[in-house]
Amino acid sequence: MNSTVIVKLMENLINKKFYDTKDEAIAKLDVYFAMNRISEEEYATLALLAEETYAQEVL
Repeated sequence: MNSTVIVKLMENLINKKFYDTKDEAIAKLDVYFAMNRISEEEYATLALLAEETYAQEVL
């Protein structure tokens, strides 16, 4: 799986709040980053997306 596919997959999962918490989403990103599957820039972008998405109130 190349980084483009991983980034798109993680964007979709984060936007749909697949993970119960922001920390779970970040933990998955940490694994991809540690294994050099995503770049530092991609990691930062996805982490910011997780911060923004999981900060929103659920009504």
